[in-house]
Amino acid sequence: MKSLKGRLAAGALALAIAGFGAVIPATAANAAGSTGHGCTSYTYASGGYATCVGKIQTMLNGLATSRGSSYGGYQLAVDNSFGANTKTNVKRFQSYLGLVSDGIVGPITWNQLCRYVGVRSFIEYNSPAKMKAAWNAAYDAGCYVEKPAAGAGFTTVSKYPR
Repeated sequence: MKSLKGRLAAGALALAIAGFGAVIPATAANAAGSTGHGCTSYTYASGGYATCVGKIQTMLNGLATSRGSSYGGYQLAVDNSFGANTKTNVKRFQSYLGLVSDGIVGPITWNQLCRYVGVRSFIEYNSPAKMKAAWNAAYDAGCYVEKPAAGAGFTTVSKYPR
């Protein structure tokens, strides 16, 4: 008979494989990504309404500004409502990355949104306003983000302590 600890570990592994509740932690090789805290600890889908949906919309707008039509995204009204246009933009982002294109922002999509928007090029002084807004939304949502460091290079920061 398996111990409770063994059964819990097996259950957590099964959930991670299935993609439910899996949070990809930041590592040295993956400094920018989801912290699993704040907005990034929840899943958002069509029909939802929350300030975190507005952060997703702002992040997608920053990506559309940065990537142009390369992923097929377009500017969204930031209205905190997960409607058809937001779902379409999420699906286009997921397809662009080769993810399951279901239009749901769960742990894997959060991690990728954070990785793409949380880079220092989005916050640098000459970045367009929509990219800066996207970086700030990523920070507020609970992403690890890159910030220019004193001198050269960058440092990874989060609104939530590690």
